[in-house]
Amino acid sequence: MSESLSERRMVENEVVFRQYNESIGQGFDEIRQLARETDQEHLIPKDDTPLYFYCECSDENCAKRLKIKPSRYTAIHKNRYHFVIVNGHEVANIERIVRKLPGYSIVEKNIEPPETVSSLQPTDIDNS
Repeated sequence: MSESLSERRMVENEVVFRQYNESIGQGFDEIRQLARETDQEHLIPKDDTPLYFYCECSDENCAKRLKIKPSRYTAIHKNRYHFVIVNGHEVANIERIVRKLPGYSIVEKNIEPPETVSSLQPTDIDNS
């Protein structure tokens, strides 16, 4: 299946949001490591405290957040075709809902997502 430029841009935007979310998780891991190194580990929650990740939808202007445990976020993304989005932000021609949960959905791309993307692309999607 050949995708259009518009569909490719939508998928690229989702990858940018995923990359940003992964940096949030890495930053939290770095804070935990620093706390261990400075004997302040008691200040950091030891459980799988939920974090607020960005919606990984196609709308380059979306700033909605999803409250998800980091372990759950990591498990979802073991499949590189899976993304987390606010319910209702799915785009039928590039993805399908795999699972709908309170507050967010897991979608699977039907277009291969690139490994990395450097910037958001303009699209006609508006999830405001």
